Amino acid sequence: MEYDIVIATRNRAPILEVSIPLMLSQGRRPRRVIVVDSSDDDQAVPKTLESISAADPIDLKYVRSEIGSAHQRNVGLRSVISPVVMFPDDDSLWLPGVADAVMRIYELDQDKVIGAVCAAEALSPPPGVFATAKRAYEMSWKDRLKLKIERWRNAMEQRFAPDPCWLHGKSRWTVRPVPPWLAAENAVLVEYMTGFRMSFRTDLIHRCGFDEALTSYSLFEDVEASFTIMRTHLIIGARHAQVFHYRSPGKRTDGRRRGAFEILNRAYVVSKHSPQGSVARSLMRRYGHYKLAQYALACHTPFGRERFRGAWRALKCLDAIVSAPAEFLPREYTRQLEICTK
Repeated sequence: MEYDIVIATRNRAPILEVSIPLMLSQGRRPRRVIVVDSSDDDQAVPKTLESISAADPIDLKYVRSEIGSAHQRNVGLRSVISPVVMFPDDDSLWLPGVADAVMRIYELDQDKVIGAVCAAEALSPPPGVFATAKRAYEMSWKDRLKLKIERWRNAMEQRFAPDPCWLHGKSRWTVRPVPPWLAAENAVLVEYMTGFRMSFRTDLIHRCGFDEALTSYSLFEDVEASFTIMRTHLIIGARHAQVFHYRSPGKRTDGRRRGAFEILNRAYVVSKHSPQGSVARSLMRRYGHYKLAQYALACHTPFGRERFRGAWRALKCLDAIVSAPAEFLPREYTRQLEICTK
């Protein structure tokens, strides 16, 4: 079984010099790599890809696109020709064996109950990669610190302030019978996939694509796509597939929009996929207050203060989204986002 790779990128040409060669060095190589670029400089990424292709010839397709992660991924999806498509971020650093571990799950799934497979987040980068990555894109000490505390924070959240997305995803685990061979493959059910390590059966993601109502940074478009697949299929985490998220420096949007996205995008995705009165919907406000308290601790920076303001305003708009009828939900989300980010 073959797979293609689609990478959505913007203003991050240097990190592609690190990430793409790691993908091409896999024992099982992709059939095609499609890079969808919305950078301000329309020459930087093509020059980088020319250099990569000269060193390691492969079917490497470049596509110019408008801004928006969901939109860019949909653009790339149109060029996919293999039965499986992987959607790493531009700063996803693959350790050896990622492609083999992911593709093995698809190949073992003879009954096709699995619609998507995600890799596990690696605790450490590929050996020796920082010697190269540092030349291409310096990783800040703040990014390194976030990597160290994020897993502890996530564990605390699940216990005291569970993410509504996590709750909804877990509720979909019974949609299909769980294959008995998963444990032997060190694979598990997951609640949803995050963008830097996700893959899909191409025919399934072709039917729904990524929701472009989630504009710009498109926060949670990966979760939304996961939930669409989980209406009919399971999503599996392949623990033998290890991906390190480099988290290239540079904020993708301003603080106010980032804070609003965190509240409103989550509310939109949960409301789109869970019924009125569900546990996930009922805990949206509680989780929103938790995020607001978290952002209050970072108000010592201009970005942090704006992020807090965006989240605070979004909390006031939350009920309008959570209570919106399904047919009006995208319009209501767009309207409330405009109110919060003026």
